[in-house]
Amino acid sequence: MIRKKDQAGTFELLTRLPQQIVSLAKIEYENAKREIISKAKKAGIGAGAIVLALFFLFFMLEALVIAAVAALALVWPWWLAALVVAAGLLLLAAAAVLIGVALIRRGNPVPEETLDRVGHDISAMGEVRVNAEPSAPRTSAPRMPRPGEEGNWR
Repeated sequence: MIRKKDQAGTFELLTRLPQQIVSLAKIEYENAKREIISKAKKAGIGAGAIVLALFFLFFMLEALVIAAVAALALVWPWWLAALVVAAGLLLLAAAAVLIGVALIRRGNPVPEETLDRVGHDISAMGEVRVNAEPSAPRTSAPRMPRPGEEGNWR
């Protein structure tokens, strides 16, 4: 059985509360920062894929220009080969754009996991019972301790 002297009193618990809240806020801030950094890295990779797609599009346009010039200068071999190269570059660019957009969408910078944890922490703080004894039936209404008496508020 737990003695009342072993339990923290209301005032002691209330003096600990600001330190615990500040500590919890610091931990959640660090978790949010890590989550945002992770998602920003994914968005950076997606942006890199889009830059790669633009690189392929640049060469596709160059190949199309070469194809148009070759089509006017020669009849078949040059422009047909240039059009095949341009079509291949277009397919590569389309694939890189799709991959880049998918990675950017996945890299949403909102720290959803941290926000969920903070919500659970806030709801848990609302349910805290200070110094409640489990299954202790009360025979009379609780009273406040008088000055000089030992005891906890309940």
